[in-house]
Amino acid sequence: MKREEDEISFLQVAQFCLANWCLLLSGCALFGALGLAWSLSMPDVFSAKTQLLIAEPIGAKGGAALLQSDPVLKQAVEKFGLAARYKRDSESEAKLALLNGHLKVNVVKDQPLEIMVTDPDPAMAARIANYLADLCRQQILGAHITEQGRKLYVLQGRLTTSRERLKQAEKEVRADIQSGRLKLDSTAVQMVSGFASLEGMLAAGDTNNLDSALMQIKMELAKASGEVMVLPPDLFTEVRDLYYHRALTQELARQVQQAELVASQDVQVLVEATPPLMKSSPKRSLIVAIAGLIGLAISTLLALVLQLRRSGRLVLSAEK
Repeated sequence: MKREEDEISFLQVAQFCLANWCLLLSGCALFGALGLAWSLSMPDVFSAKTQLLIAEPIGAKGGAALLQSDPVLKQAVEKFGLAARYKRDSESEAKLALLNGHLKVNVVKDQPLEIMVTDPDPAMAARIANYLADLCRQQILGAHITEQGRKLYVLQGRLTTSRERLKQAEKEVRADIQSGRLKLDSTAVQMVSGFASLEGMLAAGDTNNLDSALMQIKMELAKASGEVMVLPPDLFTEVRDLYYHRALTQELARQVQQAELVASQDVQVLVEATPPLMKSSPKRSLIVAIAGLIGLAISTLLALVLQLRRSGRLVLSAEK
């Protein structure tokens, strides 16, 4: 048996193109025109980006999981009325549309979390992106799951307990003063409050102001004439508790304020989203180019079939 090998040279390709240029050009132009018409029917879409820096152990991966969770998506859908905006029949469909078509979360190791939202309205895209970033930040900080967040949570618990005890101590002392059981001169008040405040600062772990507190107590003791009224043990305990919890509450409140500032740095918005000036899609020139190439490929196949039929080779190969 003989095997014929057909070798296609550049000259044959050029001859084929010259012989069928009209068909090739027509197919390319037709599909290019269809691609242009299709791209023009597509609305312009704008992409707004924001970046979040999230401390470990949460990190960008944990932030991405939180952003794509059902509660966060639900709040965004309700906030901006996305069911009507995306022309969806239900809230669930709107959440899927946001997650799969309009929200993109990029997670890169050792890099900030990037949140990108697309929308036909550039201002709306920026608003949704910033809202999601802020919501993610609040969720993480509110859950106290970072290292500084856990410290803040402990301090807040101590402050709440101290405030409740202070309120109770104030109530008891007020009742004793109104009933006449408790009478304090200024020297006694200053001495008791000085020692109790010192205890409160020690209990709160504050060692920065101990020197000034001790100096104040020494001054009050030097002023005392020895005629300070001696209080019954129960009344002395009430007064001591009042000033102790007052000092403890003040110091814990100061520490909580500082801890809130430190904990807020665990999740930072590095770049806020702004309304983009340029559209991100559709890329009409690319769509037209791809459509033209598809048309060229189809017309080339059609021209090849027609040429084979004219030469009779297609019929012969079919008969064999």
